[in-house]
Amino acid sequence: MRRRTSGPDAGMKQGSKTMTMTNDAFETACTKAVARLLLGNRRLKEGIVLTGGNQLDLDGKVRLARQARASDTDVLHLEYGTDDDGRHGLTGMIVFMVRGDICHIQTQCRLFLSKGGTRGVVLPQPGARGHYRLAPGEILHIDGKPAGDVTDGMARADAWLARQLALGSDAADDGRYQVWSQAA
Repeated sequence: MRRRTSGPDAGMKQGSKTMTMTNDAFETACTKAVARLLLGNRRLKEGIVLTGGNQLDLDGKVRLARQARASDTDVLHLEYGTDDDGRHGLTGMIVFMVRGDICHIQTQCRLFLSKGGTRGVVLPQPGARGHYRLAPGEILHIDGKPAGDVTDGMARADAWLARQLALGSDAADDGRYQVWSQAA
């Protein structure tokens, strides 16, 4: 069950105005924007799901891995919480990749966008090999890091995401994503 965070509403600057949205609205908009960054104009198909919610403890990771394995579905979980500045935001990502009878879990992932790129990828935590690309029906592990400076690529992805959120929900809501709120 997802619990509401007690942190402040997420504020977003747009020109000289500050827009405020609830945590749920922010998480919905952010999840849609991340899907757009990772998929481009493709649609998710059976075999993969994007979820968003609170940061998962070890028990939560095990439960989600069991669900992914039982349904033979890859999962990209977006973790939301309070960042270092005290604002509600995207604080992490976890990849759950089901291959055979094993669910591989990669925590502390980040978004990466190459220079001139139109689709982002998911970088695992430093020291882990490879990176992940979302295909419409699965999460693909690609050997090696993407070309370019990792720090710059993460900054580009963060800036792209911030621009999409500043544009508002109309920019990310083109009917390709269905978002269900989890019961409180």
